[in-house]
Amino acid sequence: SFTMGKFKSGLLFGGLLGAGLMWLSVTKKGKEVREQILDHAAIVYPKIKAQVLASDQYKKLNKNQYVKLVKEYVDKYAIENGLAESVKNMVVKVVAAQYGKLKD
Repeated sequence: SFTMGKFKSGLLFGGLLGAGLMWLSVTKKGKEVREQILDHAAIVYPKIKAQVLASDQYKKLNKNQYVKLVKEYVDKYAIENGLAESVKNMVVKVVAAQYGKLKD
């Protein structure tokens, strides 16, 4: 869908640049892995955002606490969805890089 594509391109530029993942654009395999990471990040980020916004600590949440929350969530998500360790780590980086957007 259009909004999902727009969201993923936002993740691409915000998260991938922040996580230094542009090398994934070079090869066909890299592009497939990048798409996979973005697909997972596009599922995970809205859920984490909803969880954060629903919590009382939202206003006081700092980046370290946010990253810790992301890691815990992605760890569970990775087990449920059988993600490879490397993919899981990249999803954490991409979603963690969204902290600035979360505060907007």
